[in-house]
Amino acid sequence: MVRKPMRAGFIICGLSILLAAPGVQCQTASGNSWPPVLPGGHRGAVNALVYNAQGRILSAGADGFLGIWDLSHNTALERFQVSSSAIHAMVLRPLKTQIALIESDTLGQYRISAWDYETRQKLFTRSFEDPISYITYAAGGNFLILGGTRRNGVIFVHPETGELLRSAPDIPGTVSFAATGRSERTMISYVPTGVLSYWDLESGKEIRHFIVPPEIRSPILFGTNRFLGGIDQGGLVILDAVSGTEIVRDRFISQGTLVPIDPDLSEFVCASGGGGISTLYHFSLSASGKLETKNRRVVSQRIAPITSAAITQDAMALGTSNGSLWIFHQDGKTDLMAVKHQSGIAELAASGTVLAIRSGASIGFIPLDYTQLTDNTLIHFTSSVYSHITAEVAESPGGTFLLWQENNPSLYPVIKQVRFNGGVISTSDTILDKLSTRVPLRSTAILGDQAIFLNAVGNITVLSTISGEVVFSFSAIGALDATFLDAGNILIGRSAISGNTPFLIVNTLTGETVPLVSSRGIGIRVYRGSSGSVYGAVIDQESGTMKTVLLRINTAHPALSERLDEYPGEDTSFGIAETGGFPGSTLGGESANRYTPAGMIPFERSPGFPLDLIDGGRFFIVLDGEGNIAWHDPLSGKRLALFHLYEDEWILEIVNTEPVLRGRVSKS
Repeated sequence: MVRKPMRAGFIICGLSILLAAPGVQCQTASGNSWPPVLPGGHRGAVNALVYNAQGRILSAGADGFLGIWDLSHNTALERFQVSSSAIHAMVLRPLKTQIALIESDTLGQYRISAWDYETRQKLFTRSFEDPISYITYAAGGNFLILGGTRRNGVIFVHPETGELLRSAPDIPGTVSFAATGRSERTMISYVPTGVLSYWDLESGKEIRHFIVPPEIRSPILFGTNRFLGGIDQGGLVILDAVSGTEIVRDRFISQGTLVPIDPDLSEFVCASGGGGISTLYHFSLSASGKLETKNRRVVSQRIAPITSAAITQDAMALGTSNGSLWIFHQDGKTDLMAVKHQSGIAELAASGTVLAIRSGASIGFIPLDYTQLTDNTLIHFTSSVYSHITAEVAESPGGTFLLWQENNPSLYPVIKQVRFNGGVISTSDTILDKLSTRVPLRSTAILGDQAIFLNAVGNITVLSTISGEVVFSFSAIGALDATFLDAGNILIGRSAISGNTPFLIVNTLTGETVPLVSSRGIGIRVYRGSSGSVYGAVIDQESGTMKTVLLRINTAHPALSERLDEYPGEDTSFGIAETGGFPGSTLGGESANRYTPAGMIPFERSPGFPLDLIDGGRFFIVLDGEGNIAWHDPLSGKRLALFHLYEDEWILEIVNTEPVLRGRVSKS
């Protein structure tokens, strides 16, 4: 018959103690020094929890991150991003260090992906036109079962390649639950219209089916797969899975999550919530078919609403709507798993020997070379009304930065000169009050003593960064981005309005324009590297397929422009940088890559997906979605150091160096 993979055994007597223990004895590991750098927790609801064979909890949630938790220390052990969208479900592949996820955003994008969480390697991502609401592995892990689509009731997928398999039966309706027998030759499925059916997977034919209550949520199999339990509009319901007969109905349990203790036992846990109060029930089904409450425990009101649950070897893990993870131990203690949330870093900019950091509404500066950071260094952040930082690529003891506001046209931009003197950073400002600020800005760039400004209606102004006077002005219909080619020419990326070419060169001395036909499409990005080479990105649509193409632009012979990378989709916010004459980008959003004549070299990833890539002189510098700053070797792509920013301190991890460096953070 149908059988789900065995979980790790749970100590039933321990569960009884767990649920019977009065009150909450909260203990945390905040005073524990392990691990050396404590990861952050989830930002948003924890939507899925699983317990693996190594005795650790894996969590996934609305922030797209996977968390790995160490129960012996009650701490987050690792945290890394696996999706740019919310994760709604996660399953563990039997006998493997692999997981499969359901991902979706609010824009109609539905995906599943699979990862090896031990090596942090993605196995595949597959997109679907319709929502996927259910995912599980076959009992032996030889294929994935997907349910919930409008076009196919159930889909079978190869667990490591994502290839669609043809062996799935044709089940009418959207499947919200399925499981195979141990041999993977038979399968049970539930359709929310109220159909429970059995299938022969070798022939694809239905064996039998039953009409059962509709809209059962959180379904589980238990009692050697004899019973199917869940919650519908009438409350908790338990069916005889062999006959489809309703055995138990409890109308007081109207919502919650069911978790089997052991598939061979006629017992399960229900984490029920309602009216701001959550309750844990330990239920068992007697031989006569009567539901018995072995234990009941009200969860403390200071614990946020429960959104996921998992049984460990001797405890129960609960994920909550605010991103916290709680462990209910068999000795009656309740632990809030310890985390240390990082401060978000919204933007980086590098100039001279300085790296500028924008965190929230504050801006601070650190040395561009991570080896110049020493223990106990104080990093000071100053409040700022500016939303963007643009840097001048220059070799000097300090750096030159342009601070500007994208959405507030009444605020004049500022040129900030930053200098180092005996390890002390000092700054001076020049306000560029000659710029018209009636229209919001779209992009800026600096070269030497000039700055270029492109506003939202296509007006381009070049100012002197010394006097602030207007040097040149120009209007370009459909302009999306602009940068300097050299002291006398600018490069504009633009839309296809009125037959525009994607790129246009304008001479700031004569006003002469030269259209560049390097490719078809819309020129969304332009960038000038420190070597003088220029790069552009176009969004092109060929045969109905959208793609984003990164080019090294040959301004003398545009048709000879080099295609560096191509992403099968639209990406308008990726980073471009050049170090040592070699370009790199974060095109696609999940990795940073360097482009060489021998091919593309991926950078070793940090915990979050890359948000931006910076020319760091001797390094490539990556800002990731967790707020980490990573320095990379420009030749190998290996990560050299990782910088974490917190509310009151910073931590620098240097590869192959112990211990970590720490310093203070102040704000004014």
